[in-house]
Amino acid sequence: MKKGLDLQVSSEARALHDDTLIVDLHCDTMLGQTFLGYDPTRRHQNRLWGSPLLFHADIPRMQEGGVGAVALGVVVSPLRRKSAAPTTRRRLEMMAGWAQAAPEDVVLAGTRAEIEEARASGRIALFGGLEGAHGLGGTLDNLQEFRDLGLRYVTLAHFTPNKAATPSAGWGADPDAPLTDFGRQLVEALNEHRMLVDLAHVNRAGFMDACEHSKAPVVVSHTGVAGAYDSWRNIDDAQLRAVADTGGVVAIIFAPIFLGPSIRGPVSLAVDHIRHVISVVGEDHVAVGSDFDGFILPPTDLPDIAHLPVLTQCMLESGMTETQIRKCLGGNTLRLFGDVCG
Repeated sequence: MKKGLDLQVSSEARALHDDTLIVDLHCDTMLGQTFLGYDPTRRHQNRLWGSPLLFHADIPRMQEGGVGAVALGVVVSPLRRKSAAPTTRRRLEMMAGWAQAAPEDVVLAGTRAEIEEARASGRIALFGGLEGAHGLGGTLDNLQEFRDLGLRYVTLAHFTPNKAATPSAGWGADPDAPLTDFGRQLVEALNEHRMLVDLAHVNRAGFMDACEHSKAPVVVSHTGVAGAYDSWRNIDDAQLRAVADTGGVVAIIFAPIFLGPSIRGPVSLAVDHIRHVISVVGEDHVAVGSDFDGFILPPTDLPDIAHLPVLTQCMLESGMTETQIRKCLGGNTLRLFGDVCG
């Protein structure tokens, strides 16, 4: 980890953090790049109180935070479906631009071996996660091309219904709508292309359908859990068990609004959700997906990705074992990549 901030963490926490290959399963920094011309190669500072909404991550702060790999969210407007697939392509090309602009710092990496090779070379591994199957443009024909461009998971729905699935919240939300025939075909195609089926934002019926239908482990890239705090955004214990039964992982979001009763709060709220996942399905099925830069208010003590060692400190203070912490920060996601992506 490149030293930057003087964080109040113990030598034990820092040593453990620095020695762990950390994977963030969802970071939306390309939103700021798309709409505001944000330069991810520069170290930024959010000068607004509480680091609201954006400006949580960039390559220098990922390095300071000790991140080994990160999934960059690929967001496509649901209102422009005819141009959805070309937009997805442009976003993935934007991600490739990170590696072109800073080849000594980041590299596209889509398998476990490639992520570990990136770590060994001192670089951060990047891969893409498409938020909503509408970004495929209503066809499965683009999957191999998008995989070749670095896409490694597809979220079946975002905040709108699409040809595959229905969201858990937003326009057209319906908890009882199953996956469509196209949705089941998409799950099969993702399995065949060695890409992850992501169930963040997906309605409950579609979520359970996908877990039952997938022949490979699934992922929930950024979520809270209802057993720790009951929110419309969070999944219940039955959903946790359904994911674990596939061999998959559930990545806990860093947004306090979904983790507790207030829009602000400490990162210990996220640790409560992590511990709940472990208590229900064991230590092999939990991960982290920050949702930094995803229009969230981050934890008060973890305002950006450079502060990530604070999470490790908090997990140690909670009584989690070193093995549990290593698995949560990256080990379980690496296993998932090995099982699914190669």
